[in-house]
Amino acid sequence: MSLYPFVKAIVKVYYKIMFKVTVVGKENVPSHGNGVLCCNHISNYDPLTMAVYLDRLPRFIAKKELFQNKILGALLRNLQAFPVDRQATMDMKAFKTAVSVLKGGEMLGIFAEGTRVKEGEEKAAKAGVAMFALKGDAPIIPVAISGKYKFRKEVRIEFGEPLTLEEYRGERINTAMMEEITEKIMGKVQEMKVDL
Repeated sequence: MSLYPFVKAIVKVYYKIMFKVTVVGKENVPSHGNGVLCCNHISNYDPLTMAVYLDRLPRFIAKKELFQNKILGALLRNLQAFPVDRQATMDMKAFKTAVSVLKGGEMLGIFAEGTRVKEGEEKAAKAGVAMFALKGDAPIIPVAISGKYKFRKEVRIEFGEPLTLEEYRGERINTAMMEEITEKIMGKVQEMKVDL
């Protein structure tokens, strides 16, 4: 039995007490079918923020270190997250799982920067998001989270219009293509971010 409905209800109550959350563009997330939710990463709260304000649970890729904690690892697995080894050049198990998720018609949640990025910092996004979307034949939905997770402060999450990548379909996938797609997606994410 999934804990998702229970966790979602509890987290929403917690968020209502702690933060002032604004959700924009939720209609851009398909109600069915696959898609890659590609988000910036400012806090460990981000996966919860994305998950509890959607009507369907994305399958998140999370760093393997989080699964080493027995309680957190059990919760993550129950919420259908799966681990990735960030030190590996290509974690084939995580890659195959991600593509399988998309081919199965589910949503994949990914933080392309690979780690939390503080305000004012910049970090190059990893091109895996493009590979997953191309191999899984899925659109990419850019997601931007803005604000600070501090008591009664504003937090804003915006879901952008899906990018279908149609112009790249059928082309040979190479590093330049993946970097171009990733740059385009993260550019959209940056455009949607706001100062709060």
